Amino acid sequence: MHRHVIVSITLIALLASSAAGCQEGPASSFRTTDNDATEGKPAGQFGSRGDDDDAPAGCVKDRSFYDVPGDGCDNDDDGTVDNAPTCDGAVGASATDFARAIGICDDAAERGFGLVSASFTQGYGTSAAPKPEQHGVLSRFGDVLRPREGASLGVLSTGFAQEFDGGRSAFTPGKDWWLFGGVGAVPPGFPKAAGSCPQSSDVNDVISLKLQLKAPKNATGIKFDFNFHSSEWPEYICSRFNDGFIAYLSAKGFNGGKPDNISFDAKQNPVSVNNGFFDRCTPGTKTGCSGEREATSTCPAGAAELAGTGFGLEASACGFLGKKATQGGATGWLSSQAAVEPGETFTLELMIWDTGDGNLDSSVLLDNFHWLGGAVTTSTERADDVK
Repeated sequence: MHRHVIVSITLIALLASSAAGCQEGPASSFRTTDNDATEGKPAGQFGSRGDDDDAPAGCVKDRSFYDVPGDGCDNDDDGTVDNAPTCDGAVGASATDFARAIGICDDAAERGFGLVSASFTQGYGTSAAPKPEQHGVLSRFGDVLRPREGASLGVLSTGFAQEFDGGRSAFTPGKDWWLFGGVGAVPPGFPKAAGSCPQSSDVNDVISLKLQLKAPKNATGIKFDFNFHSSEWPEYICSRFNDGFIAYLSAKGFNGGKPDNISFDAKQNPVSVNNGFFDRCTPGTKTGCSGEREATSTCPAGAAELAGTGFGLEASACGFLGKKATQGGATGWLSSQAAVEPGETFTLELMIWDTGDGNLDSSVLLDNFHWLGGAVTTSTERADDVK
């Protein structure tokens, strides 16, 4: 069936479930004895203790450390305590600029940790480039959503990675919002079905931000924020058209070294319109009329965050006259985290695609990447209000 696009595609529920997670552990850049963290390690690997009178006991400084927020220690030995890096004030269109926009400020060649390389591809196992319109760096996304850190956020999309709403077109009038014609590839095992919903194996318009990163010596994990939007809502809930987003991590410290997705809900459902976090939408409207399970939406978070994004345009729900509903929805800001080994070089692929066809599009917002210390368990949860 030919489906008409209603919104822009503009790049982590979906009902009200929240992903199982655990709180971040204590920062790992302290040592309190002479034979705990450093036992069996070469001398100097953990840096030298600071001599500042106001530094906390056990404060260790090393240029190969990241600066742990709020611990009162100048961990990275740059002369300033607890200074979070910001590098997205003036960025361009390259994958490296996109990485800066989402909070990856350090260059591994200069600092010994941080970004090794970044590239946009048509997905897993390919170096083919996606359409340039499929990625963008924005200072806002619609009337409500703003960056989670710094001045910019990144957007990956199966269509146009921009905000759009009716007459406030950011593009040439009459320009198509769908059917880029790209195919692409996703990792083995994807797309994955959510529960008993059907799942097409066909993917289209795949775009991936492939990041190779080197962890600081005092980091034991990563964390980032994302917000998935899709125009498959409300008609195509529990249908084979389940556009998806994954964060595919390959790291020694994660999952025994076996790569897998780290963004999902409490039932291990991948991110799509069928994910338990997808709740930014119109309450009390008919859904799933082109799928296999009709229902009435709850959407406890409402549709206010969709204003000005293109995913908030309204029409009769599921083609029925009467109450209008947004022709799209979103998860709201979520945070995913997972473990990595201190000092290891690893790969993170942030990937979104159309499933079943290339018609109705989806986008994911990305921001606020940062390092973690202490015990880190893989989880996806509602993002904190504190940036």
